[in-house]
Amino acid sequence: MSARPLHRWLLALAPVVFYAGLIFYFSAQTTLPKVGLLSMLKRAFEASLFSGWIGFDKLEHFTEYAGFGFLIARALRFVGPTSMSTLRGWGVTVALGAAFGVSDEIHQYFVPGRDSSIFDVAADTLGTAFGAMVWVVFARLTRPLMGRSAPGSGRAAI
Repeated sequence: MSARPLHRWLLALAPVVFYAGLIFYFSAQTTLPKVGLLSMLKRAFEASLFSGWIGFDKLEHFTEYAGFGFLIARALRFVGPTSMSTLRGWGVTVALGAAFGVSDEIHQYFVPGRDSSIFDVAADTLGTAFGAMVWVVFARLTRPLMGRSAPGSGRAAI
C-alpha cells in the first residue's frame, strides 16, 4: 500500500476509532462525570413537558451516536467503494452503528453500577441514522466547494 492511500485511510478512520474508544471508555465507568453544561441541560429537560415521554439518557445516547454516525459515514465516503450509493452507504453506516451500540450495551451489562437496555440500542441506532443523514446533507452542500480534486471526489455522498 502506497503512502497516499494509507494517508487517506488514516484520515478517514482515525476519528471513528478515537470516538469508538471514547464510547468504550465511558461505558466502562461505574459513574459518569458530572459535566456542568450537561447537568444544566438535564435539569432543564426534566422540568420540560418532554421528560414524561422519554428519559434524558436516551437523548444522551442519541446525541452520542449521532456524532458516531456522522464520523462513520464520513469514513465510508473516503475509503468505501466508489460504487456505494448514498442509500447503501447510509444503510451500512446505520448497521455499523447499531452493531457497535449492541456491543456497547453488552459491555455495560458487565460493568457494576451500569445497566443495559434495548431502548438504549434503539436510541443509539436512531442517533447513528440521524448523524449519517447529517453527513449526507453536509457532503452534498459542500461538494461544490470542495471541487473535483478533493479526496474521494467523484464518489457518492457517503
